[in-house]
Formats: sequence, C-alpha cells, structure tokens
Amino acid sequence: MRYDITNIAIEDYLHDLMPPRDEVLANLEVRAKQQGLSLVGPVQGQFLYLQALMMNARNALEVGITTGYAATFIMKALRQTGGKMTAIERNPERVKLANEVIEAAGYRDLITIHFGDWREILPSLNQEFDLIFLDVLRNSSNDEQATQALELCVSLLSPGGVLIADNVLCSAQVLEEDASPLVRGIQRFNRAIMEHPQLESVIIPLRDGVSISRKKR
Repeated sequence: MRYDITNIAIEDYLHDLMPPRDEVLANLEVRAKQQGLSLVGPVQGQFLYLQALMMNARNALEVGITTGYAATFIMKALRQTGGKMTAIERNPERVKLANEVIEAAGYRDLITIHFGDWREILPSLNQEFDLIFLDVLRNSSNDEQATQALELCVSLLSPGGVLIADNVLCSAQVLEEDASPLVRGIQRFNRAIMEHPQLESVIIPLRDGVSISRKKR
C-alpha cells in the first residue's frame, strides 16, 4: 500500500537501498503487493530494527501485529539484546498469518501474542515495556480511541522508554479541517503526544507518518 505522503521517487530510491530481506520477509512483501496487505515496508522495518537495537530493548510490545512483518524486524534486534516481545491482535486471520511468518522466520520463542481487543488487553498487562509500537490508529472507530490507546501505552512504558506510532499523518488527511472521526482521532493523538507532560516527541514523514515519543525519567 502506498500513501503518497513523500516524493514517490524518493521512497523508491530508499526502498532500493535497503539491505536484502530474508526469504520470509521477501515472500511476504510479494504476497502483500498481490493481495493488498498492509506492511510497514523495509525502510520503516529497518527503522524499527535500529531503534530496538540502539536502545538495547529487552521488553517490546506491538499493538496491532497485522502480518508479523514489523514484529519480525523488531525481534531481529531482540534476538541480539536478549529481549522478548508481546503483541496484541483482534483479527483471527491476521493472528494466523503473523504466527506463520514468525514461525518461518525462527522467532516463535521470542513472542507472546494475545488475541483480542487492545482496549481490554492493555489494561490487563502487568509489566512495563521499553519499546512499544502502536499500529492501530487507522483502525479507530471514533475520535477518542487514538488518545485512549496513547494513555494506556504511556502507563505501560518504562521511564526512558520509547513509543513509536504508525500512520500519524494518515495519507495527509490530518491537514483537513472537516475530517472523519478516525482522522480527528489521529489529529488529537498528534497534539496529545506533543503536549503530554510525560513525553518528549517528534513526528517524521516516513511512509504514512511515524511519531517517536520518549517517556521522561
């Protein structure tokens, strides 16, 4: 899926510079193109991998695992840091696909996947995470869920931990004044991370927009 936020020629240039993916991810990229599956892509995948590796992440959480593509990049880092991953997904077909991808990639021992709604599962988690990847903003059904997800994630983030959220520019729809409830929620999310008393944040125009927030110590 392409979002046309940045120059497409530049996106293609960056894509072509990426290191070759292993067979599992390469096959998933082909399948995604054929079936219209949503992937963060190799540039953002490499970004997630390096973030996890540079911060020596030990406990990572992905909210909305989708295909297992992003999780595989994160677990590539966790294999080196000795870390573990937790994930949440409510779509049974996505859970099945993610399990297949993660198993084939050889990371099954590093992850626990909770099947269900993040609104129910996040409050039940009893540990802190030093890296959280939030990938459900485009699935919000109203303008309150995005900020609800933010607060739940902040409560689970360890001091000095990092929250990364995807789709924060939403195909540039965040520029619209009369936006849909989903986009209004993302607009509120973006303002909230920039004004949050516990966070230091920045938004970068990578793919469909990525925010990075560090929880203050």
